[in-house]
Parts: sequence; structure tokens; C-alpha cells
Amino acid sequence: MKKVSLLLLIILLTIGCNQKPKEQVVSQESNPQLTAAEIRNKEIQDSLKKVRNDSLALIAWGDVKFGMNMKEALATEIFKGGNKYDESITMEFERERNFKRAFGLNNLAAFWGKFKENELHRIYIDSYNPTANGINDLVSDCDIFIKNFTEKYGEPSYKKSKVNISEFNSGEEFEYAKFQIGDKTITIVLGELSSEVKFYYHVYVDNSKFPQKKHVMTEKEKREVRKQMEDTEKIRNNSF
Repeated sequence: MKKVSLLLLIILLTIGCNQKPKEQVVSQESNPQLTAAEIRNKEIQDSLKKVRNDSLALIAWGDVKFGMNMKEALATEIFKGGNKYDESITMEFERERNFKRAFGLNNLAAFWGKFKENELHRIYIDSYNPTANGINDLVSDCDIFIKNFTEKYGEPSYKKSKVNISEFNSGEEFEYAKFQIGDKTITIVLGELSSEVKFYYHVYVDNSKFPQKKHVMTEKEKREVRKQMEDTEKIRNNSF
């Protein structure tokens, strides 16, 4: 009887040992199918994210798009009525004042659109230049920009935790925050003027794809290059 019980126990153990590898095989066979599905889903999500980012990357500010020429930009709500310069336009004074009031900005001094080859390639925001007592107000403005950019684009790729006056150096600036949306980069910097002990922030919104046109040298530029080459050759011929 004992021999029968012992034999039965051995048979059961053998069956159990054989069963586990089968279960593992089934599990291993099903996992690649789940992994493939997950990979495919990630590819779809990444593709959708890229399409969204590419769309957002073309937005310079509001209804202003990168690549617009100066005439098109001046027809937008942002720059309507703005002042026109050789390679830039500014936001109209009353609009700028309303913009500052709407977002609670205290130090914004100028809102520019910058052009190359008659294509908008940068939005540039400049602050007033307060003394050291106004640094906290500058940082407060920067934080307002960061809050609104975060709501639209998500968390910044970089954000400085705090600002200390000892970090400022005359004639230098440093990054306070940065956002990367496809080809668009938003950079917020703080700095100190080189001419006097005053401070500032700049906000740059750029798209690396613009300008798309290749620069064609004007006749004036060609003459300047030729003159520079001739002057360089004279220096070489009359040296040593």
C-alpha cells in the first residue's frame, strides 16, 4: 500500500513539473503579441504627438505664424497697427498695454516680430531695466510667461528653481526657462546690462526652420565683400 502511495506521489509530482513549462510556454507566446500591440499603440501616439507639435511649432504667437512676411504679420490681431522697421515690427502701443494688463506683467517694455529674408523667424519680448531692487519683479514676469506657456505646451524642458543676485554678471545673461515644441524653442533669459548695474529679461520664441529662403547677396553686400578681400590681400602683400 505504501509502495502504491509513493508511486502515486511521484506521478503527481512529475505531472506538476511538466505542467509548469507548458504554462510558461503559453505565457511566452502571448507576451510578444501584447508587446507588439503596445509598440504599435506607442507608434500611433508618437505620430499624433508629432503632428500636434508640428502644428504648434508653426505658431509664433496667437494668430502670427512663422514664415509670414511683414505685410501678412501686420494684418494679424497681434501686430495690427504696429510700427514697421527694416527687419522688425512692434506691437501697437495700446495693444501692448492691454496685453500687459491682461496678464499682470509689470516690466514688459517691447514686443517685437523679427524677420530674415522677409520671413518671420522670431518673437522677441524685452523688459524694462530696473535696478537690483526690481529683480523679483522681473522674475515674477518670467513666471507669468512660464505659467501660460506650460498651460499651452506642457512642462518646460528646463526651469531654474530660484534666482540669486550673485548669479548676475555684467554684460552676461543666463537661461531661466526653456520649452521645446518640435522645431520651436521658447527661451526665457535673465541678464545684467554691461553699461550700468541694471537688469532685464528677454523672451525668445524661435523656429529653427525659418527663414527657409537662401540669402541672396545684394550688390552693396557684394561690393563690401570684394573690398574686404582686397584690403586683406593688401595686408598680406605688405606684411613680413
